[in-house]
Amino acid sequence: STSTMIATILTTAGYNTGLFTSPFLEAFNERIQLNNQPIDDDSLVAATIFVKERIEVLMEQGEPHPTEFEMVTAVGLQYFYQKQVDFVVLEVGLGGRLDATNIIKDPLAVVIMGISNDHTDYLGNTLAEIAFEKAAIIKDGSDVVVYPQDPEALKVILDFAQSKNAHVTLVNPDDISVLSHTSHSQTLKYLGDHLYLDGFELKLLGDHQSLNCLTALEVIALLNRKGYQINSGQIKKALAAVVFPGRFEIFLENPVVLIDGAHNSNGIQAFVNNMKQYFPNRTINLFFGMLEDKDIEESLSYLVPIASTIHTLTPNSDRAMPAEKMAALIHNTYGKSVDFYDTMEAAINSIDLSQKDEVNVFVGSLYMIGEARTLIRKNLL
Repeated sequence: STSTMIATILTTAGYNTGLFTSPFLEAFNERIQLNNQPIDDDSLVAATIFVKERIEVLMEQGEPHPTEFEMVTAVGLQYFYQKQVDFVVLEVGLGGRLDATNIIKDPLAVVIMGISNDHTDYLGNTLAEIAFEKAAIIKDGSDVVVYPQDPEALKVILDFAQSKNAHVTLVNPDDISVLSHTSHSQTLKYLGDHLYLDGFELKLLGDHQSLNCLTALEVIALLNRKGYQINSGQIKKALAAVVFPGRFEIFLENPVVLIDGAHNSNGIQAFVNNMKQYFPNRTINLFFGMLEDKDIEESLSYLVPIASTIHTLTPNSDRAMPAEKMAALIHNTYGKSVDFYDTMEAAINSIDLSQKDEVNVFVGSLYMIGEARTLIRKNLL
């Protein structure tokens, strides 16, 4: 969400802006964008062929074959090079230190978002270990913007930044105020010292999105201090236009049908807070799936208490926890009756549209939410 906000502001300010994210929701092209438009098929083919030919040379030289993510990163960077972009907003993949995106030697800005127990198979079993991997995108003399963190993670980030003589801006939650909200947008006010920005609209919902927005604003303020021209009118226009499919996205109102790509405990906690804020005391029909390398038990501790009925699904990833195993875990831990679906289509078709007060939510892995989005729009709208 933060990457998308930064890229949208830069595009609105007239800069040719590349955006690289993962995973995609409905089409692979979403991962590589130019000025908020996914890469077209012809350009994707051309950049992929270019990278494939270079990989063949590497293989002839006895080098190991790149991973899928390394190849996709190379394709994205090649496309941005061809388009001679002014900025690239590059979202890391799994971690930071060993991530393919960490090839960038001298970034204009380094942004570290909220750290939770993510990808523990690869990054470590404690917040401190994971924070070290994440912090390693900080280079000598970097300007670093840091989202509010658990103290254990923050200490590691600050120590790493100090070792690199980096300049750190800590995002202060008191610098953003929610003036009002509806089920479609919220009106915010920036209270920090780095920008003049009174009330503005953001279509992304929830307190966590206001903090994501604040983080994006601190990055833009940093770029302003470096001499790039981005004014308050452009910022307001961009934020009012930002849409991010799969983030607390509401498709129907009566009954409510929504999806949310919260995929770790921090995201799940934010999602639950949103549900309490926007749909208090409503009957919640939960469809849930998650990857096994995530902090599933902590996520369930937030989710299960708000759910009236629970159904599980298997996200489309080889790292997914099978739906039947997830259902058994929830039943054994919480004593709740849980059923599971083999297909997303069966789950969508189980929704009873006559239950007008019900809130039907699909939450968990992004590898699940994209399929849900496609089928909801096809079968329910």
